[in-house]
Amino acid sequence: MKGILPSLLLRPDTFFSERMKEPENLKIPGIIAIAGAVIAAAGSYLISGIYEGIFTAAAGEGMASLLGIFGAVSAFFAFIIIWWVVFSGIFYLLSMAFNGTGTFRRTLEFVGYGLVPVIIGSVISVIISFYYLPMIEVPVITNIQDPAAVQRVMSGIFEDPAFREFTQISAVISAIFLSWSANLWIFGVRHARVLSLRNAIIVVLIPVIIFMIYTLYMAFIGSPFAGGS
Repeated sequence: MKGILPSLLLRPDTFFSERMKEPENLKIPGIIAIAGAVIAAAGSYLISGIYEGIFTAAAGEGMASLLGIFGAVSAFFAFIIIWWVVFSGIFYLLSMAFNGTGTFRRTLEFVGYGLVPVIIGSVISVIISFYYLPMIEVPVITNIQDPAAVQRVMSGIFEDPAFREFTQISAVISAIFLSWSANLWIFGVRHARVLSLRNAIIVVLIPVIIFMIYTLYMAFIGSPFAGGS
């Protein structure tokens, strides 16, 4: 892995060209995806501490901790499914419009390699969360069966200045490192699906730009969400 990263990150066209000479292999991309999932789970668990404080008085500490574990497990599988499988599937389907000929397995392999910058961004967001999360004021719900009370408390968290700033910074970090991953994916999809550079750029940038616009919109204009990348 150590020898792979410089070539992947700095010379992606050469890297994927060389990988095309080797049999399809999902081992290293799978490890990369799992590493990203672990980081996503850790970030989700840290953020769940906000909500844990809300429900402790109403549902008990055990139930609140269980919610945190559930959030971490969900984030783990969501990272693998969305960032690896779904993005691979979208690239594969879009490339059909340009008569792409490579296999889905090869596409999955190369998209997995391209997740490295996304994971770097996730690590940075987790580190930043240690600064912002203690600053967020967390109210307590005494009656979890009152939907209006739950809604008021959740709205209060979303409007908390520290929470909003953390969400916005995380969204910007996500966009920056997703752009880097997109650069890797362009060359990966180009080789995996045997496309021209122009067509590979179109295939990758359409879903990536849509995702970035949605993420930034939700962070700065829409309803804030936790987690960043």
